[in-house]
Amino acid sequence: MQIILYLAVSVLTGLVSLASHAHEFWIEPSDFQPEPGDRVTVDLVIGTDFQGLSSPYTPDEIAAFAMIDAAGERPITGRFGDMPAGQITAAQAGLTLLYHQTGPLFVNYRKPEKFISFAMEKGFAEIAALYHQVEVENFRLVEQYRRFAKSLVMVGSTAGQNQLLGQDQLLGLEMELVALTNPYQHPAPETFRMAVYESGVPRPGAQVTVFIRHAPRDIEQRIIVADEDGQIRMPLLPGRQYLFDSVKLYRLKKPDTETGAEWESLWASLTFAVPAD
Repeated sequence: MQIILYLAVSVLTGLVSLASHAHEFWIEPSDFQPEPGDRVTVDLVIGTDFQGLSSPYTPDEIAAFAMIDAAGERPITGRFGDMPAGQITAAQAGLTLLYHQTGPLFVNYRKPEKFISFAMEKGFAEIAALYHQVEVENFRLVEQYRRFAKSLVMVGSTAGQNQLLGQDQLLGLEMELVALTNPYQHPAPETFRMAVYESGVPRPGAQVTVFIRHAPRDIEQRIIVADEDGQIRMPLLPGRQYLFDSVKLYRLKKPDTETGAEWESLWASLTFAVPAD
């Protein structure tokens, strides 16, 4: 049985500092529903509450960046420093899948409360509890993290042609969110299903944070715990954009000899937009 916590938030203030590690990473195309032949820019965004700042194309940090449509898979390339980080042509009618994977990155914590806050926010109270009584003086903790982002783009009008829509697919990323229901169906499905995977295996009990963008500064947040099959279910609202985020945090078998990293987090995200009625 999944557990849902509704957190309605109206974002009326500026962005919180991105110096905090507990922020999301997602793909945001300039158009979720382009027509065939349209050029679509692809932003890689770091932020919080579905608001953030675009990050540049940095090839040294990219393990994979590609699009998949009916014609197959093609890399998304750019030049160092490009913003937006990518650009594609919406070539094939139906679903186009964008995905991005970073290499290992690192963050240093000098205060235990920052790591505790991050662990609590992402559903790891038992890990946070390990650091409640530690010495603050000379505290240092290194965390390694990797991010796996996906986005669903619907090319062309497919109203009444659900057989042409296409479907999200399991790519085999180390951490991955997969839409089991196509959100671009018409009429919209009564229930949307999504699954959390780790290396292709469902992840029961995973916490999923859902951000629903009603307007640029009107964001609703929900926290859902995946069921025994690693799945969540929820209704979708027309005319909204969605960001799903899930994190796994675990202790490395042994600290990294070069960086001293003791923990690793794996971040997965998925974005799409539900068509308006």
